Amino acid sequence: MRSFRRASAWLAVFVIGLPALGVVAVLIALRGRSWALFSVPYLVLFVLAYLAGLILLALLRFRPDWLRALVAAVTVYAVASVTPLVGPMASYPYHVVRCGGLPVVASDFAAAMSYNVPGDENYAVTPFDGIFFCTEKEAEAARFHHYDF
Repeated sequence: MRSFRRASAWLAVFVIGLPALGVVAVLIALRGRSWALFSVPYLVLFVLAYLAGLILLALLRFRPDWLRALVAAVTVYAVASVTPLVGPMASYPYHVVRCGGLPVVASDFAAAMSYNVPGDENYAVTPFDGIFFCTEKEAEAARFHHYDF
């Protein structure tokens, strides 16, 4: 029981603590814009990832505890990154860092082939937005068009 508590604390560090740094990068890139739109879904994602990780911790039986928690965390995030409704949100902080700011968010859902840029009224990441570009020029070169609401 003590080992499981220690491992679950490590899991919290790996699943919530470290990825929260990516959310901090997003909040910095937002530069004063509404942060609730981005942070609330990520909080839900982190909690769900932690709960899924607890299940894996219960199944894994090796030491040290930090390594067991790391294996569970990597497994949870690997699955999340390829899960259709979670993948875009799981990879968004990576694209913020890759682009050096908020990326252009594109969607090919229902063959719309549209994108939104930071500053657009409806700029957000949804489960249907799985394509990210650093510039509008890149999005247009990939045959996406700016979404006019």
